Amino acid sequence: MIDGKKIRLVLLEDHHLDDIMRGWNNPVMRKFLGGFIPNTKEAEREWIQSAQLQMKNRSSYYFVIEDVSTSRFIGTVSLNAIDWLSKSSGMGIAIHDPQDWEKGYGTEAMQLVIDFGWQHLNLRRIELSVYSFNPRARYVYEKLGFKEWGVAHKKFFVDGEYHDAHYMEIFRENE
Repeated sequence: MIDGKKIRLVLLEDHHLDDIMRGWNNPVMRKFLGGFIPNTKEAEREWIQSAQLQMKNRSSYYFVIEDVSTSRFIGTVSLNAIDWLSKSSGMGIAIHDPQDWEKGYGTEAMQLVIDFGWQHLNLRRIELSVYSFNPRARYVYEKLGFKEWGVAHKKFFVDGEYHDAHYMEIFRENE
């Protein structure tokens, strides 16, 4: 468990399935994860099992974001596709309920996970991607220190249109 001021991060477990399903098929939230193609409960159960196997193999770490005072489920955040030789990883985040957006939960969760990556996994670089239609997320990433390193033009088809994916990275200090 990793405690912050507003939130805590706990490892993703089987019992989080119902919490994930409550928001996962919300088209407003799904738009930011590649478009609204609903997932079944069984598909999400398999995703959790896959995530747990990746954690066991130390190739990824998946956390649930909870409210520190109520333990209410807020979303998920991860370090994934860890390359131990290059000390690099990907990062992903989803705040499931739009009512929880713009409250600082995502910023704090990302900072806690970045610190975990630097201090406990000895990572030196973390990367992520953001859609061109998500300036709110890009603002948070830049505030945390991420810099753009590339663009994949018209990579994703969401809501009937093609959109660019902007790739961003952050390096541990003194790298």
